[in-house]
This record gives sequence, structure tokens and C-alpha cells, in this order.
Amino acid sequence: MKSPDIGSFEKYDVNGNPLSRKDIAKALKINIMAGFLGLWWWAVAAGVPTTMLVECLSGSGVVIGLIVTLQQIAMLVQIPSALVFEKMPRRKKLWAILAICMRLLWLVPAVAPLIFHNTPSVAVTFVLGAVCISFMIAHFCSPIWQSWMADLIPASLSGKFWGFRQSIVMMSFLASTVAMGLILDHFPDPKTAGGNYNGFAIVFILATVAGVGDILIHMFVPEPAHTIKVKSVNLIEKIIEPLKNADYRNMTLTFAIWYFAIGLIGSFAIVYLKRVFMVNYTHLAMLVVSSSIGPVLFGILGGFLIDKMGARILSAILFAAGAVTFSVWFFIDDSFITLKLPLHVILKIPQPVFIIFIVNFIGGIINGWLGLAQFHMVNVMSPREGRGMAIATHWSLVGLLSAAGPLTGGIIMDYFSQNPLPYKLVTGVPFAYIHILIVISICIHLLICLPLILRIKAGAGEMEMADVFKGIKLGNPLRAASSLFNIYLEAFDLEKPTKTKKTNKDIGKP
Repeated sequence: MKSPDIGSFEKYDVNGNPLSRKDIAKALKINIMAGFLGLWWWAVAAGVPTTMLVECLSGSGVVIGLIVTLQQIAMLVQIPSALVFEKMPRRKKLWAILAICMRLLWLVPAVAPLIFHNTPSVAVTFVLGAVCISFMIAHFCSPIWQSWMADLIPASLSGKFWGFRQSIVMMSFLASTVAMGLILDHFPDPKTAGGNYNGFAIVFILATVAGVGDILIHMFVPEPAHTIKVKSVNLIEKIIEPLKNADYRNMTLTFAIWYFAIGLIGSFAIVYLKRVFMVNYTHLAMLVVSSSIGPVLFGILGGFLIDKMGARILSAILFAAGAVTFSVWFFIDDSFITLKLPLHVILKIPQPVFIIFIVNFIGGIINGWLGLAQFHMVNVMSPREGRGMAIATHWSLVGLLSAAGPLTGGIIMDYFSQNPLPYKLVTGVPFAYIHILIVISICIHLLICLPLILRIKAGAGEMEMADVFKGIKLGNPLRAASSLFNIYLEAFDLEKPTKTKKTNKDIGKP
């Protein structure tokens, strides 16, 4: 990664020492190095291993949904976090202590099933408790990390940097997900005769070590000085202040509803594949990997498009595209796809794995870009003064409003698993709970998220929806492909600063 042109600026660390362009560029590289290990931990904490461990211990859709719901409700602690950290002249050391404790809690899912293997209800209680406490600490640390990074990264480089970072660190997520699937398949499934939880223990121990390493490497990232607000303001006023901005409200509500729709399907899709089509852990890992390949290849392009057309318009397009990808779940069956590879290698892959792998690649790009758009919009719409509280308010409301998604999905899963409908799809596969969840999610994307995001006012110089499609011409496909390729190359040019758009007064300066 070359040292990016970060433009003119004047930054100082907490000791009053000036931070040069070289210092900032080095800090961004260290941040990416730490992210490699952080994504290894995240691949376990929010991926297949945690979901399947809970499914092995309980089998209940409500419990599977509860583990995600607890994570999202934990976002509420971001508000008291912002109150504590905004009054502190130094943030990094306390953040590191709390973050390390949070990562160490993931040793509980490693050992609890081994100790209480004869009483899985006790084991799953310990797992749920550890996950809940861990994510409460994580979200307590989140506003300070975002504020720290927002103070460090020049606004002119924000979109490109986060897109570049996503592309790089997602490679770690990809590799770790494959490794976790292979490890879990190496040991007998706990739900079968002679099975054990040794594979899960190894997976969670490795994730804990990687997670702690992420925090330790972050200690080499400088902490910029920040202004301490000494004016005493009522807590309610602090929370309400950013909500007075209509664009901020609409943006927060849009992504809260989107997270509800994602959580509605989330964990239950892989449970459906494992129960109905007997998909193994390695196949499930490969499906997660496919959703990671897109952000790796196109994360930088996503950041570039955000800077080019605006996060609002890009999000609207992505909500519509995401709804379309969900429809593929109505066309999978229990057949197999045979692939003939070079050197006389023949692969026999379950048809659902093959199809969902392709769709997840597209879905990974969509969700990755939406995540970048959200991260960008939160920073842009949060005023410089009180930014930590504005960020905390956004994520707290997103967590609270979306928390019902996984729990609702679990209730629907349990009910229709016990009371199956007497219908079949055109593929011959029984109509199941997953298809009900898919229909609900499609409606949410098209009827709620799409119109809601377009209610946000366009900033000065930002493209309108009609402008995006105005330049698209059905002409020479080679010329069109060449234009897209040139845009892709331009997105990778970190040496070339992106022109930042001035936002309207309602949004405020980033």
C-alpha cells in the first residue's frame, strides 16, 4: 500500500506532537494489519461456529435468534460509553484494557461445552452469558474507536481508505472461515454418536488469540488530540441533538430496518441448509467465504462509488439489488452439480451450495457496500462537536430497533418446523420457514428501506437517481466494459485524492 495523498491538514497527538503525512499513512497501515487479526476473531464470533455451536447445544430457533438479539441490544451501552469517553483526554489505554477483556470472554464458548457436555442447557446458558457480556463491552468500546479513527483519518481519504481496508482485511475473514470449517469437519459432529465439542474448542481458542492480537497491534496507532467538551448538557439533550437532523433520523431508521431484515434470515439460512440438505461445516464455511470474496475484490470500488455518486443513491440501488438476490432460495433442490476440473478432477457439489455460493458472492458485494455507505453516512451526518454521542446514538438505535429481527426469525422457524405447511415449490422442495422469512425480507427492502433512504436530502454536488442511469447507453458492450474497467482502476488509485462533496447545512461538516 503506497502512502496516500492525504491533503493539507494540521493534526497533533495527545502529547501535543505534530502528526505528519508519513505518520498518518503509517498509522493506516498498522490499522489494516490489526484488522487482519480482528476479522479472524469476527469470523467466529459472528459467523458459522457460534451459530452452529448454539444449534448443537439447544436446537431451538428462539435460542439461535436470541444470541444475535443479545448482541444487538448490547449496542445500547454505546450511549453511556460516549458520555464517559468524551470527557477523557486520553482514550486508547482504557479502550485496549476493555477490548482485551472482551476478547478473552470468548474462551467461555471453548470450554463450557467440554465441561457441561452432559448438560447442554447449562453450557448454552454460559455461552449466551459470555456472548452478551462480551458484546456489551465491545459496543462500549465502539464509539471511542470510531471517534479515534474519525479524528485520525482525513475526510478526503475516508471513503477510499475504508473501502481499501475492507478489501484487504476481508481476505483474513475468508481464510479463517475456511480454516474453521475444515477444523469442525475434522471432528465428529456433537449431535452424532461418539461426537464431541473438541473442534469448537480449538476454533474459539484460536479466535480469542487472534482477537487479543488485534488489540495489541492497535497500540501502535497514534491517538490524535481531541477537544474535551466541558459544557454540562443534559443527557437527553445530547441524545436528541443529532436526532433533530431529519436526514440523520431517516438514515438511522433505514439501516435499523435493514438490519432487522438481515437478522430475520441470518443464522436461520445455514440452519435450514444443514437440516434439510445435510450440508457439512466446510460447505457452510464456503458459503460464508463466497460472501467475503466480493468485498475483497470490490471493496475499494465501493468506497470510490460512495465518493463519486453519494452514499444515499448507492444505498438505494443496493437495497433493490439485494431484494432480487433473495429470490434464488425458491429455486434450490436436493440434486448435485458435477464439475469437471483440469487434471481429471471431478467435484460433486450439492446444488444448494453451488447456487447459494454464486448468489452470496453478489450479496457480499451488496452488503459490504451498504456497510461502507452506513459507516460513511454516520461520520458525515455526525457534527464535529459531539460526534461520539451522535455515533453512539445511531448504533444504539440501530441495535434496539433491529434486535427483534433474529428473535422473530427464531419464533417463525420453531413454529413452522413443528407445523409444516402442506405446500411444495416448483423444485419439489417443501415450502418451509426460510421461504416465509425471505418474502418478508424482500418486502422490507423494496417497500421500506428503498423509499426511506431516498427521503434523505441530496448534498451539494451529489448525484440524483436519474443522473445515475442517464449516462448508461445500450451501445457497444466492449466500450461499456472498458469504461467500467477504467472506473475500477481509478478507484484503486489511492495516490489521487478524491474530491469531497460539501454537504448541506442540515448534515453538518464531517
